[in-house]
Amino acid sequence: MSEERQQPESSESFRTISTRRAFMARLLAVGGAALGATAGAAMFGYKVAPVRAASNADIVNFGNAAVGAERIGIAFYSNALGEASQFSNGTKDLAKGVLLNSGHRTYFMAARNQETQHLATLLSVPGLGFGFSVFGFPAGTFDSARAMVAFGEQLESVFIGAYLGAVQTSAAAHTSLGDTVAELAAQILGVECEHRVLIRDIAGLTPPNDRFFEGDQSATPPDTTLGNTGVRSTVYASGDAAVNALLALGITPIS
Repeated sequence: MSEERQQPESSESFRTISTRRAFMARLLAVGGAALGATAGAAMFGYKVAPVRAASNADIVNFGNAAVGAERIGIAFYSNALGEASQFSNGTKDLAKGVLLNSGHRTYFMAARNQETQHLATLLSVPGLGFGFSVFGFPAGTFDSARAMVAFGEQLESVFIGAYLGAVQTSAAAHTSLGDTVAELAAQILGVECEHRVLIRDIAGLTPPNDRFFEGDQSATPPDTTLGNTGVRSTVYASGDAAVNALLALGITPIS
């Protein structure tokens, strides 16, 4: 079924602004929230990134990148299952044999369903889209389980960094579109983090949940402490930067 025929969750469900959010917006308008956040963060040892002015064009740039990323995600999980999708490069990148056991196949099937719903909901936000729908992967990505899950972890790390950047940029805009995309990006971000941990679990990495914080905003660097050994995902400053990171992995937009 094409993405246009899916019944996405309406973007209107992401537009409701709570009393608390309205209150925080008023604080931001007078600078109080920024001061309070900085002081609180310093108390707990966090680094707070400076908030820059963001426009709707910046937000759309992130939203468009997210549409492309979700199509790539659907292609990745479908290829891994040996099943072509509308975003896959035909049968060229399909897994060479059954690379996952039944339990792990269930993980990947669920992840594909989640990426499909993410895409449908992103496309329900007016103005979002991406110029490519079919993507190829580097040679050998689906030749073995080891290669596949290693690539999957890199892929999900870029997704996480892209959505972190989208939340930061969109929330800073204080517009209706910014509120919509920030909330949606935060909701998707949590699920992409789940995907990364499940992939690390499949790979047998210990522990699969290997970071105190996601992204590069924490003052606490990775160390030898259990649960904090991982290198955090980069937070991308723009949708274009996130797309370039995906291209750097060897993903090829085809059509």
